[in-house]
Amino acid sequence: MKGSLWPVVLAVAVAGGAVALPALAAAQSRTDQCVTCHASLPESRLAAPVRAFSGDVHQERSFVCVDCHGGDPTSPDRAQAHSTGRGYRGKPAGPQVIATCARCHSDATFMHKFAPSQRVDQAIEYATSVHGKRQAAGDTRVATCVSCHGAHGVRQVRDPRSPAYATNVAGTCGACHSSPDHMKGYTRADGSAIPTTQRAEYERSVHHSALVTQNDMSAPTCNDCHGNHGAAPPGVGSLTTVCGTCHAVFQAKFASSVHGQIFEKACIECHGNHAVTEPSDSLLGTSKASICASCHEDKDDPGFVGATRMRGAVDRLVNEINASSALIDRVRNAGMEVGDQDLALNEARSKLVLARTEVHAFDPEALDKVVSEGTGILGGVNRAGAEALDELAYRRRGLFVSLALILLVVTALGLKIRNLDRMR
Repeated sequence: MKGSLWPVVLAVAVAGGAVALPALAAAQSRTDQCVTCHASLPESRLAAPVRAFSGDVHQERSFVCVDCHGGDPTSPDRAQAHSTGRGYRGKPAGPQVIATCARCHSDATFMHKFAPSQRVDQAIEYATSVHGKRQAAGDTRVATCVSCHGAHGVRQVRDPRSPAYATNVAGTCGACHSSPDHMKGYTRADGSAIPTTQRAEYERSVHHSALVTQNDMSAPTCNDCHGNHGAAPPGVGSLTTVCGTCHAVFQAKFASSVHGQIFEKACIECHGNHAVTEPSDSLLGTSKASICASCHEDKDDPGFVGATRMRGAVDRLVNEINASSALIDRVRNAGMEVGDQDLALNEARSKLVLARTEVHAFDPEALDKVVSEGTGILGGVNRAGAEALDELAYRRRGLFVSLALILLVVTALGLKIRNLDRMR
């Protein structure tokens, strides 16, 4: 089926649904022989759909078997129940799956009864996806609606049991994309084989850790970068846009940098794509572990000099923050009030975040300016900490003198009392 025929398929499906659904709704009030018969079948593949459909989002809204499969649900006779004259369509496959789901999900008026805010352009989006285009070209192995949402046990996306729930998406995509047998023969635009290591790499990434371990539901998974119904690999020209969806400030800094004009693959040149590790200062600089050194090896290279300078500036601010924090902790443990200093330290830490962000502009002077602002704040913190320690020392000296005077007075009183006792 050609991609250009999808609007026709959807129009026919929606129009057909408008006629058929009221009749099917009327049939719901009668005995559903589909369930009765299939539940008693010895073959698990025929009985399993009945069990799975219990709790399905469609079953909860009173949809029945014939809404998708057609046929006569009131007849106990198999031939009559499966009669094409009664609209029996059997098990949808390939384009039929999309058309079957689109009968309802592409009808805005119908969907408004159940989910007013739900989009109704999924089928059209699918037609623009890699999956949809391959299916239109005759590929019968590509994913369809049921590949990601299931067929008889469909759950709402916000249900943790749904294959499309955020923490389950990698496993859902990986069912196909991690299978060498399934992916055999599929290639990229340049003709190279599509790898099957994406899920394993993603599960080592900082994104997966944030999503699964830290339960940060804003962390990205497969469909956040590739799309879901309109799934497609990000093109080289859109990589910064994909990453910039979350990392907007980094995108802006990188776009203005010299590397933004050179790096074809943008962000993933340094951070990778699926196996994105937690970024650290070790990536910056000219050590063997740094990213910069992979391109800038010559000590006379301006890039080498700039990377060294930027790493030194960041390290300096980190060390000064640690030293100031230790000073304020010492003052706090002595019982002194340090609320203002804690606020100033947080401001200095914010400058460190900005400095690490500024790295993406690859401008040592701009980074030095941010670091200088941070060290200026820390200078005030250190002065306040030193003054607090001086005041603490003064208080301790005063306490010592006071205790000494009290001791002298007590001693003198004791001697006086002793002398009075002798005189008596």
